[in-house]
Amino acid sequence: MEANETKKDSSKHWLQRLKDESWEAELLVSAVAIFGTFKLFDIVGWVTNTFINILNPDLYKPSYIIIILGLLAVSFLVALFLIHFALRAYWVGLIGLNSVYPDYNINENLFSKIYAKRLISILPTIKDSIEKVDKLCSVIFSVAFIAFLIYINVAIIFSIYLLFYNIFLDVLPYFLLISPIYILGFLLVSHVLISALANLKVNHEKQKLQVFAFKLHKLVSTLMFGPLYKSIFQINMMLSSRSNRKERTLKISFIVIVAMLFFTSYHFKNTNLIYLRSHNKYTSKSIASTAYYKINNNENTFLINPEIESDIINQQTMKVFIPVFLSERNKAKELCNYKSKGLKEEEKSKLLDQCYKNYISIKVNDSIINPEILRINHERTRQKGVVAYINTSSLKPGKNNISVKKGNLFNWSLPFFLEK
Repeated sequence: MEANETKKDSSKHWLQRLKDESWEAELLVSAVAIFGTFKLFDIVGWVTNTFINILNPDLYKPSYIIIILGLLAVSFLVALFLIHFALRAYWVGLIGLNSVYPDYNINENLFSKIYAKRLISILPTIKDSIEKVDKLCSVIFSVAFIAFLIYINVAIIFSIYLLFYNIFLDVLPYFLLISPIYILGFLLVSHVLISALANLKVNHEKQKLQVFAFKLHKLVSTLMFGPLYKSIFQINMMLSSRSNRKERTLKISFIVIVAMLFFTSYHFKNTNLIYLRSHNKYTSKSIASTAYYKINNNENTFLINPEIESDIINQQTMKVFIPVFLSERNKAKELCNYKSKGLKEEEKSKLLDQCYKNYISIKVNDSIINPEILRINHERTRQKGVVAYINTSSLKPGKNNISVKKGNLFNWSLPFFLEK
């Protein structure tokens, strides 16, 4: 009996010691997490480019919503981990200071006693500050973790749905493809309304309503969060049971929101999200983009628009690279009724070239041309596309213009200056 009690006391002592020393693990994980979450911005850019490449343009706006929420989630994590790291470092500093100066000393102070007493009256004790900062850091760490789990699960589920929708877009009826969204939307709205009703004080003792609210919450959480819903429940339950404490201050919330919006706006311009949001308005005939010219694209890892060597051309043969997305390749094959069965490799290649010629039209100074094309992977971005070779000997010196049209959706105008 005594041995069992000793084991229990030892277990409690170990758990308490782990709690007391958890700041070391938090600080280490927080530093690693800051580095890792900053890398997540690159993943957001990669996912954006992948969606542009594989999805039907009709699905660009839903994918934009998923990715912009992802960018906000990553920014939220970065803000939380930075604040956590700063507060935990401040906490370590307070611990060290407290070991040297256990409390305020009025007698040996730089200020007068009257001034020092008034100053101390508005200051918390060092031990109180240490305890509050420690608790705040632990709460911030937990909130960051639960936010990460929630977004990862939701993003994966909706991304899988988008890919499924994209694959079966031309196979299944529209109402079947869109029905999961309506069902989930109905469940979410019902969950919000029932939860709000169940949380009213007058309904706290109504068993049927509370049980129904719990079952609906569990169903929606299982669909949204997958197998990790219990872990999310656990952390959420612990946080909600301490909702009346002062750890969640408005000041911290304000700082997090400001930092989150800053990181989101800063990294938004480094992605192609604007193309997902409004791809029909992305092209402009009045303003030439620097992305049209290869000399400006050394750091560009994904081309949306056609690319020529430079805005100044002084060669007889001009090369134009035109990226062809995966979704566009399928459309190009449909235009020429591409069927590779029974054909030799050379015949397949010629037929595919013809498909691309039908899908892509090129004009030089408003005159349609039919240049030689070569299917190729771009040397920098490794994107699939075609290269058109244009003879410039018949063009006038000075300003000229190349227009590239892909299907019925995309039309690009690339101005250049010809030197002779």
